[in-house]
Amino acid sequence: MGDKVVGTADGSFTIWSSEFGESYHSVSAGALEESLKKFLIPSHLLFKPNKEVKILEVGFGLGYNFTVSVVHLLRNSPNTEIHYVAFEKEINPLIGELSLPEPYGDFYERLKEQLLKGRTLIEIDSVRLEILLGDARRKVRALKETFDAVYHDAFSPRRNPELWTFEFFRELKRLLRKDGWLVTYSTALPVRRALKELGFKIFNTQPVGRRSPGTAATISGKPLKESEIYPLSPKEERKLEISPKAVSFRDPCLCLSRKEILNRYLLEVSKRERSF
Repeated sequence: MGDKVVGTADGSFTIWSSEFGESYHSVSAGALEESLKKFLIPSHLLFKPNKEVKILEVGFGLGYNFTVSVVHLLRNSPNTEIHYVAFEKEINPLIGELSLPEPYGDFYERLKEQLLKGRTLIEIDSVRLEILLGDARRKVRALKETFDAVYHDAFSPRRNPELWTFEFFRELKRLLRKDGWLVTYSTALPVRRALKELGFKIFNTQPVGRRSPGTAATISGKPLKESEIYPLSPKEERKLEISPKAVSFRDPCLCLSRKEILNRYLLEVSKRERSF
């Protein structure tokens, strides 16, 4: 079975990936709701008006996070220049079958037109988008600039573990400004453990369409009320410290296969379970 277009709870559509066995966006939450409430709002970018905003995304996917962020940031501050860099393995050709409602529709059509022409450097008004195709682990090392926010929106950790390792997050930390925010939909213990080991302060984002929240993390940023994030509960903090499953995925060379990363993780979990 190949990829296919599927509906989501907010009426928008996403694509189910045959390679990863899951959809690009949460079907129960709604693709656009997730982009707004799991990424843009907890990133704090809407609440710190700047002449220039720089965003790095892991997993450009269908361009929804990009579109939602650009539309709202420019509505909030029309003169803002946006520089958006995104990692993506390849652009899914089924993107041509997708459309978005207003206020996103017109901008998304302009984006799709460029993507379907195979362009990876796209300029739309005051917005500059660079899509780095291929293995993000190889691409990330070449980046030198720093970003106001990192959107981590790869496929889930168990399906796409190579982009959720301690070593990959260490590269993202290098590229994130000290007061910037890394945001993701995932609350997986290996993900949060890696962030904690790297010195991030970890927060929950508001749940969207399901009970579990997402994760927002920063080195020295101060959370704002408008960002709708809140501290981990004592129970969550303790679980992150003592659970045998709270072990980072490891990929020392940034080159291991998915199977190798998962096997290393499961072996470490097994060792910890026997010691408890």
